Amino acid sequence: MKQKEKILLRYLIERKDEYVTSRYLASELLLSDRTVRNYLHHLKEAVEKNGGRIIAKQGQGYQLQIVHKLTFDLFLSQQEILPGRREDAREVFLESEDRQKYLLNKLLLEEEVLFMDDLAEELYLSRSSLAKDIKKIKAKLAPYSLKILSKYGKGMWIEGKERDKRHFIMNTFFGSSYANSLKEYLGNSHFFSEISFEELAMIILDEAREAKLKISDFIIQNLALHLALGIKRMRAGFEIQDLGIENELSDRMEYQVAEKIVERIKVVANVSFPPEEISYLTLHLMAKSNRNETKSNHTLKKEITKAISHLSQYFNEPLTEDQQLQNGLLDHLAPMLVRLERGITLENPLTEEIKKANQLAFEATKSCFGELPVLSRFSVNDDEWAYLALHLMAALEKAKAAQKIRVLIICATGYGSAQLLRNRVVNEFGKTVIVTDVKGYYEIDEASLEGADLILSSIDLSSMVFKLPVLHVSVFLNEEDVHRIRKSITQLTSQQQTVTDTCTFSVTQKQKIYAQQLSERFFKVYENSPEKETVIHDLLELLSSNEEGDYPIKMKKQIKRRQEMGQIIFSDTVAVPHPAIPIGVETKIAVALIPDGMQWDDYGRIRFVFLVSPSYIENEGITVVTKAIVKLVDRLEIQQAILAEPTFENFNTSFIKLI
Repeated sequence: MKQKEKILLRYLIERKDEYVTSRYLASELLLSDRTVRNYLHHLKEAVEKNGGRIIAKQGQGYQLQIVHKLTFDLFLSQQEILPGRREDAREVFLESEDRQKYLLNKLLLEEEVLFMDDLAEELYLSRSSLAKDIKKIKAKLAPYSLKILSKYGKGMWIEGKERDKRHFIMNTFFGSSYANSLKEYLGNSHFFSEISFEELAMIILDEAREAKLKISDFIIQNLALHLALGIKRMRAGFEIQDLGIENELSDRMEYQVAEKIVERIKVVANVSFPPEEISYLTLHLMAKSNRNETKSNHTLKKEITKAISHLSQYFNEPLTEDQQLQNGLLDHLAPMLVRLERGITLENPLTEEIKKANQLAFEATKSCFGELPVLSRFSVNDDEWAYLALHLMAALEKAKAAQKIRVLIICATGYGSAQLLRNRVVNEFGKTVIVTDVKGYYEIDEASLEGADLILSSIDLSSMVFKLPVLHVSVFLNEEDVHRIRKSITQLTSQQQTVTDTCTFSVTQKQKIYAQQLSERFFKVYENSPEKETVIHDLLELLSSNEEGDYPIKMKKQIKRRQEMGQIIFSDTVAVPHPAIPIGVETKIAVALIPDGMQWDDYGRIRFVFLVSPSYIENEGITVVTKAIVKLVDRLEIQQAILAEPTFENFNTSFIKLI
């Protein structure tokens, strides 16, 4: 089971006497309703085989019932699911992308040497899954001439030139692809329009690494926010009054780093930092060591967690799972408490703007954090509350963005036309969608597809098969396109899990098209577990009738090209190899059933292979079958019915239900 499925089951176990809505589960796990329902669909089958059942009741949600306790307990033990370990579950890095960022943070920013066994235990992960993550990290590092080296008993580390490491860090942690709330919201807001967060982050990164000061990504971003606000504050005529701690700090390495940072900022921003500002920056740089699990810091962390929990309930957003918010507040409050204890006031030139922009967030910050025992003994002014409110405002913006439909735009090679389509989509649907990327046809890759819910393409992609919905639209986005996109967005955000088929064929026409594209001539069953190359070769042999002599060679080349553009494995059991460019004369699809399962790259249980061969002449109706294949991925009961009797007649009877 996937980690999120395990945690989802924990939630259901803890609330087994009540109904829980998918919306609540989605907010707890930072997922969409649609994804939660997909997980529940898989869970339902596993639970029902092992002494339990999941009941769905419209309007009330889902409830777990334990029918045979011993059987169910054995199942939990086999899956290593401990119902009481809720807090541990919150610390699990659930998705591969999250784990990769965590590992890169440790290896690059904190320059640690890591050990596989320790990581597997820390991340609740098998060594094989961890190895897959490391393989992906190696692929990301390669273009920067960086490598992961490892020696038995000495762990693993990243080897390469420091210049290349910094280039990779900036692109990975602070580039446009990094979903960071502070940068994405505050960095692009009107509050700091004249200051580049990227430039500040680069200066901090450079000087910290020169001094071998190990600080993580969220500390760098918190420092960039502090410096941006400091520049704004000094330009407005506000300066920190005497902290009275310069003598305590001036000998520290962090103070020397702070001096170098402000010296560089003086050049690029034309603003001079007084000694008091350097001392305050030093306190922030010391936040890394401040966050060691001392008793006082552990208490502060618990109080922040409690305050965030109240804010999460108040705004009905999953703020408790936002590690960026918790770490940002912790790193801000530690030096803030030092100032408050010394009676030092920090003016904030943005206070009135922040109140005006989001009065609700400001008042909620004041209310929730005003009740913290560590702050209750101080008189905290609005300038301080406004600074804290920035973190909350950024987190709320991030939560809203997570609920939007993520759209990938694909165009031909013209950058101008791609940007035209992007701008029209943003202008028309900016409140409900986020454009994740704009790609040319040959630039499509796995990374761009991974983060998207919907593809909008100005070129016809009907000959390619994707797990996510694809809409072919005009670069100028006409009224018909707008209507179709709006309908797809509605379906994706509603209780439906997939975008419904918008083609106008009748059921009879669809069945006729299906019979033309997929027949017994193109059907094969394997009694053993064949090699991937064998299956592709065999299916191409079946499809070669009425084609040119070099058809199999060209198809293999184009199938490989398509796989480089993005994954053709649609689930643990379904693979859909197909060409990047149509090769065949007629549209046809070959099917292989492997009841015992086969190894396909990293997947060891592939049981269905659909080799799609679109026509280079015309492909009207090709999506009739390919959309049914996508539906099959989630219909486990139909998969089981087919495999129970792996004949063409049974396959045909079961599969046609999806047409």
